[in-house]
Parts: sequence; C-alpha cells; structure tokens
Amino acid sequence: MIKATPFIQTAGSERFKQFLAQPFTIDMLYPVFGDKSCQTLFEGWRGKDMVNWHKFTGDDHTLEFYPDHFVIKHKKSATGYQMLMPKTIDSFILTMNLFGVQLYWTQWIDDNFEPKEYLNVDEIKEYFTSLLTKMKKSHELL
Repeated sequence: MIKATPFIQTAGSERFKQFLAQPFTIDMLYPVFGDKSCQTLFEGWRGKDMVNWHKFTGDDHTLEFYPDHFVIKHKKSATGYQMLMPKTIDSFILTMNLFGVQLYWTQWIDDNFEPKEYLNVDEIKEYFTSLLTKMKKSHELL
C-alpha cells in the first residue's frame, strides 16, 4: 500500500501539485454515489449513505461527512473532531495527516504518476533500493 503524502512533503512536481489542487469529494474514499461516483483514490474505506450524511469506516477511524463539515473519530475514543469540509485533495490529506489518520492511495496513483512524484521525499531512495532488490538488481546501486 502506498501512503498518501501531503504535497509539501513530496519532491514537488507541477503535475502532481495540479492533481492535488483538484476539489475533494467524499466518493474519493468509497463510491457512495454509485454510477455517479468519481474515481476512488483512497484505499481501505467502507462507506455508507446515512440519508443526510455519509459515514466512512477505516481500520482505526471513522469519518462522518455532513453538508458543511466533517467529523474525525478514533475508534478507541468517544471524542470526535469537527472540521470544515476540505476544499482540495491536498487539504484533505493534510488534515488526515494532522490527526494521525492513515491514508493509502489506490493503484490509480501508481498508474498515473511516477513514485518520485507522490512519495515522501525521504522515502524515495528507500523505495527504489527496495524495488531493485526485489528485481535482484541491487548491484546496480553501486
């Protein structure tokens, strides 16, 4: 699984910046709108339409989206944090990162961007080292 990283922590390609500046929609977590849903970008969420709001459940957190705000809840705590709706994909990733909610990209990100564009700048070298090792070409690192 590929961890979603805020733009400020990536190498900063212009193409990836433009992608993250797109408006965030809740069906990027899970296709709650059926045929009208956009591309699901984040892996590991289950969604449910609750009439006037939407509930998304992940491993450790629940996200509740209302018309003008959303709530982040940790499964081990009764406390929730109410936030304004994120305007962009990057602002959503930043908010989740701030509250310790793990977000992972779907395969779509790997199909449309290069790893050096979306990985944390501190993880790029490790990613390619691991990849070359798996390919039994680690000798090319020399």
